[in-house]
Amino acid sequence: MKAILPGSLLVLGVAGLLTAAAAMAWGRVGADYPYHAYAPQVAAGDRNTPTPTPTATPTPKPAPYSGPVAAIYLGPAGIDSTAIEQRDTTWENGVETLEDPSYPGDVAWYPRFGHPGYGGGTNSLFAGHINYYHYGNGPFAHLTSAAPGDALYVTMADGEEFAYTVESVRLIPLSALRNGGMQDVVYPPLDSHTERVTLISCGGDFVPFAGGGGEYTSRVVLVAERWVP
Repeated sequence: MKAILPGSLLVLGVAGLLTAAAAMAWGRVGADYPYHAYAPQVAAGDRNTPTPTPTATPTPKPAPYSGPVAAIYLGPAGIDSTAIEQRDTTWENGVETLEDPSYPGDVAWYPRFGHPGYGGGTNSLFAGHINYYHYGNGPFAHLTSAAPGDALYVTMADGEEFAYTVESVRLIPLSALRNGGMQDVVYPPLDSHTERVTLISCGGDFVPFAGGGGEYTSRVVLVAERWVP
């Protein structure tokens, strides 16, 4: 199961400026008087200085957990896996490609692209086999059985759990992904309140290779999201 990965992400920063104005004193000028700058005298008992309202100090948010994913669960698709391994990308024939899971029963997570719990604007990628030669069904064998509205759960190694709602399950031709479609899968335009999880597996027609094995003509792409404040 291969996923082609073109594209990159550019982030720009913006800085601002703050200016302030000063107040001016006033005085009395006349032919017989030199210039004097003064303020009217106010007795201590006459002062009517308002009591300042204390400003609450905001509680800083704790840094998100940066450790590994321990489990992923999506009941309607039969996904209940604790075999989560961290993978990256590789180059094949000049094309950057997501590495396959190292074992057919494992789920690959690509932390370089997104980390669950890191908040809005992030997208965490997971990939798993639909089946494998001389192995049988993989962890994502029934990914297309999921539907919008289903709940997907990701549990981190520290015990924290994040719940996502399935938004879409699509079958995308491999040719479309190789011609730019993978850009939208990996780098979706998300707002600051939307965190996404994307599951990828094989689908469509199976084309066998001479001597064994083969390749599917499409990829199943499931998108699940959660709202974050």
